[in-house]
Amino acid sequence: MTPFTITDVGTILGIERLPGGDEASYNVVCPFCGDRRGKCNFVVYKEGEMANIYHCFHCDAAGNMLTLYADLTGLYGTERYKEAYHEIQRTLHFGVREQIAKKLEIHRQKKKQKESLAKPADYERRDHTYRELITLLRLLPRHKQDLLKRGLTQQEIANMENAGYKSTSPEESVAIARKLIKRGCRLEGVPGFFVNYQGDWEISFYEKNQGYLCPVWTDEGLLVAFQIRLDNPFQKRKYVWLSSAKMEKGCSPGSPVSLSGTLKSPVVYVTEGVLKAEAASQRTGQPYLGNPGVSNYKELELSLNRLKKQGVKVVIEANDMDKCMRLDCDHVYKEICEKCKGSNGECPKKREKRNHIRKGCLKLYEICEKLDLICKRAVWDTDDEGYWQENYKGIDDWELREL
Repeated sequence: MTPFTITDVGTILGIERLPGGDEASYNVVCPFCGDRRGKCNFVVYKEGEMANIYHCFHCDAAGNMLTLYADLTGLYGTERYKEAYHEIQRTLHFGVREQIAKKLEIHRQKKKQKESLAKPADYERRDHTYRELITLLRLLPRHKQDLLKRGLTQQEIANMENAGYKSTSPEESVAIARKLIKRGCRLEGVPGFFVNYQGDWEISFYEKNQGYLCPVWTDEGLLVAFQIRLDNPFQKRKYVWLSSAKMEKGCSPGSPVSLSGTLKSPVVYVTEGVLKAEAASQRTGQPYLGNPGVSNYKELELSLNRLKKQGVKVVIEANDMDKCMRLDCDHVYKEICEKCKGSNGECPKKREKRNHIRKGCLKLYEICEKLDLICKRAVWDTDDEGYWQENYKGIDDWELREL
């Protein structure tokens, strides 16, 4: 057991920790791309074991605490991780007593994490609990209005409400859990549910994460998770998972891919975002896979593999049109532009955004090639040269536009 954690390494490197989180997991300002929205996550403990890993969901930088140190301090060669380990130890100045005390604290934290975790419920039990949950909720008028503003019709919204698009209810967080228990639901291990300080079961509905639920339905027809479309975005994040990962008897939902619509042909569309996929499917009648993030490769591959067994042969990549954006500098990023050292009239921020989504698109193409599926690209709102005209970004924006 090492006498230090990724938290210690982050302190040495001067990486800024963002508000929130706890000693097991928290967000930081990404030391590689500078993202401050909480996209870069440090995980010290995971499922009761040491993890000491990081991942930025914006630039896709990832690794462990030794790769983090080596990459940021310029250590190279076959011995770079050994060098990183010894440099970290020397910098921390841990004596024998301090090392023993640190190891005991790490062991205590691991034990605490293990004791508080629940074994994640299987998809069938999640499905049973969540189906009961959505019968206890409704879609508030302000959230219906939000969907109307997106261009959805009253009927399409009604369809979505029936599928589980409901408003959170912070004032009923304990009462909802009690009702579900009375209906025979076992809440332990179901993401979003936990035991509070009073010893009562509760669902993770708060003022801070208030909004409406975006249900995740698998290709097998099971309701297994929810994203929440926040009323008030936090650190520029519009969506969060309904999760109880850091709570007593709670757990994480993971990052499952959602299927909207039903398969009627050997073709399925893939786009980034659960709500985006649902809106596009409602309008077009086509099946859409909503990938929680373009960097979410593992779950996407598993889902496509299952769909292939159901007869899917063609995948249409319909990620946002940032993939075709021009890189001309037009001073739209305010404070970033003031510090920009770009040259030749090119915006480095736009290049970073375009590269990020293109990397996700490329990964989808690689997955399809691996699974022997045909992959085609969908584009819209383009000029004669094939560049995005910046009127309609997402496939949902395009399909829901006024004609």
